[in-house]
Amino acid sequence: MRITRLYQPNALQCGETIQLNHDASNHLIRVLRTKTGSAVTLFNGDGFDYFCTTLDNNTKKTTLSINSKSATNKESNLNITLIQGLSRNERMENCIQKSVELGVNKIIPVICQRSNIKLSKEKLTKKRTHWQKIIIGACEQSGRCCIPVITEVISVNDLDTILHSDAIKLTLNPTARTSLKNINADILNKNIELFIGPEGGLNEEELLYLKDKQFKEIGFGPRVLRTETAGPAVISAIQMLWGDF
Repeated sequence: MRITRLYQPNALQCGETIQLNHDASNHLIRVLRTKTGSAVTLFNGDGFDYFCTTLDNNTKKTTLSINSKSATNKESNLNITLIQGLSRNERMENCIQKSVELGVNKIIPVICQRSNIKLSKEKLTKKRTHWQKIIIGACEQSGRCCIPVITEVISVNDLDTILHSDAIKLTLNPTARTSLKNINADILNKNIELFIGPEGGLNEEELLYLKDKQFKEIGFGPRVLRTETAGPAVISAIQMLWGDF
């Protein structure tokens, strides 16, 4: 039987009790129908799983006893950053979710010239909060104990300030003749920065900009992938070639 795994931002200490917040309590008791005395695993991003037992079935403030903990390392040997062109709602959400499950460490949402979405600063802040919840949910499901970072939405021209100088930088271009297999495989414990364009793809100006920033254009088979498919697909291939798949 699978044990429920939940994220809690609080400090966790063995031998103590903790009350879950309303949302977590409601999900645990009302949605999952967890009974008193059931096993639950908590994590807070410190690299440990905390093994707990439910002490009541309060749907607003469920109390758990923290019995023990265990270090959990399910992180890849690669440090992968996904720079994702902003796309609409479900596409962006699916891309974020699957990328986290596949081991991405950081996500940078980027407004490109062909990004078919216009949002105010306030709405972009709300989007980021929503995306963070998706990231946490993907960590709960996949067993990761470290929470990937998602930055504020930036423009392509602002990438200069956050790129690693020593990272292997990659971007997709259907016309590129180079494939992942042609990239130097001596990249263990290195930073990989993968740029994926939005629904309309990248224009020539953006491709030239990325080339100037040392991004290598790679082809990824004869088929053109949707933006929400491309990132997870390339991350899977990177993990297969050099990571922990």
